[in-house]
Amino acid sequence: MKLFSKKEKTTVIENNSEKKESVIKKVFKKIGGFIKRHKVLVIVVVIIIAVVFYMKYKAKQAMEAYEAQMNQPTTATVEQMDLQKSVSVTGTLVANETTTVTSTLGGTGVTGVKVAKVNYEVGDYVEAGTIVVEFDGDDYDRKIAELSAQYNINDMESAMSIDDYNKKIDDLVTQLEKDQKYLDDNRDIYNNLKDAYEKYEDIGKLPGSGEEARWLSQSSIAMALAEPVSIELYEKREDAVEDAQYQISLYQKQIELLQLKQDYATNYTQVDAYDDVYESKEKTTVEAPISGYILSMNVEEGNNYTQGNTVFTIADTSGFIVEATVNEYDIANIQEGLPAAVRFESTGDEEFNGTVSFVAVASESSVSTQTATSAYSAAATGASSSGQTATYKIKITMDGTDDRFRVGMTAKASVILDSVSNVIAVPYDCVQDAEDGSKFVNIINDDGTEKKVTVTTGLESDYYVEVKGDGLEKGMTVEAIVTDAPSTDIQDYITYDEGYEE
Repeated sequence: MKLFSKKEKTTVIENNSEKKESVIKKVFKKIGGFIKRHKVLVIVVVIIIAVVFYMKYKAKQAMEAYEAQMNQPTTATVEQMDLQKSVSVTGTLVANETTTVTSTLGGTGVTGVKVAKVNYEVGDYVEAGTIVVEFDGDDYDRKIAELSAQYNINDMESAMSIDDYNKKIDDLVTQLEKDQKYLDDNRDIYNNLKDAYEKYEDIGKLPGSGEEARWLSQSSIAMALAEPVSIELYEKREDAVEDAQYQISLYQKQIELLQLKQDYATNYTQVDAYDDVYESKEKTTVEAPISGYILSMNVEEGNNYTQGNTVFTIADTSGFIVEATVNEYDIANIQEGLPAAVRFESTGDEEFNGTVSFVAVASESSVSTQTATSAYSAAATGASSSGQTATYKIKITMDGTDDRFRVGMTAKASVILDSVSNVIAVPYDCVQDAEDGSKFVNIINDDGTEKKVTVTTGLESDYYVEVKGDGLEKGMTVEAIVTDAPSTDIQDYITYDEGYEE
């Protein structure tokens, strides 16, 4: 069944078209009105849209350039240079010789000597033998006078004691001679008396013996002498002689002992005491033991000085040494006589030459030894007792000096283990390993073509390695394989929407 005739269908379409045109006109009319009412807003929106399209265009250009750059290989240039294999160390610049000067000034009975004069200050240069500090010597003059007085007193006391003993000996000798004369003069009388007494005691009491009469007669005659004699008196004189002889012997030994003491004091004790004071007095002037600059002055005028304390410190700066430490991984490669290049912060990039003059055979920490128990425990567990890398001390003697050198400067030195001159070298990353174990570099020609050149390597420095290969020349471009560089595959930088599967 037909709903519309052809004519009617045409009329409907026309009506619909008219309605659409009317609607479109109304929409544009509304838009035109909106634009008229919001000109500024419309202009801003148009600018934003233009900027967005421009940025998208620039981003596309940048991405294309980045893709081109990322897909280019990393390259380096073949160089002709001098190479060195070295160990880098950091140390401190010290003087060729540094001496701490003390004084034994003092001695017996002298303490706290006053500082009379300080002739030089820190930073002054002095020649060896120059008097730097002077101490007050008055105390030593007083001590010498005291010693002299004391020794005179001692000598006088000893002399008086010896005189006293000699007088006693003389008195004893006089008495002894008197007693001895009495004994000698009356010896026969004493003998008769003793004989008469002994016989009287034995048989004198028997009737008719006559010994009692003899005893009484002899006793009467002896007692009637100018100096009476009896057995008791005679024997008492004998005891007195023996006692006198013994006492004289003791006094003589006392005199001998006093003389020995006096001789010892005169020849040793007193001499040593005088020498001690005189030697100390001579040390009231302190001289510079070496030529150099005074680094520190530890005394002041007017203060007291105690024996053994530091007076001043002096450094011989006619030469310099770098004292440094090296870890246990590098120390085995360092030997005395190796050259070194030294730099200082204050002298910029300028290098100074030196020579290794000392290499320690023991680590810095080895002076504090482990106990047997801790050592056994560490060995049993396989652990290090300290957990730290051992370090070893080395010294680098500078070849010459420089006005800019100062004691205490931080030095950065390279100890040169080996070196070659005027060789072909490339960075480490340019040497590649072939499947057969050989090594090669990939030459990139100016036209972009590549060529592998088999090489042998020589001395290695911190960055470059010596290479030898047929046709390898200075200035060639070689490919570098940098493992930690950004990927050259652009696909690695594409971000996919979540849920996308490649």
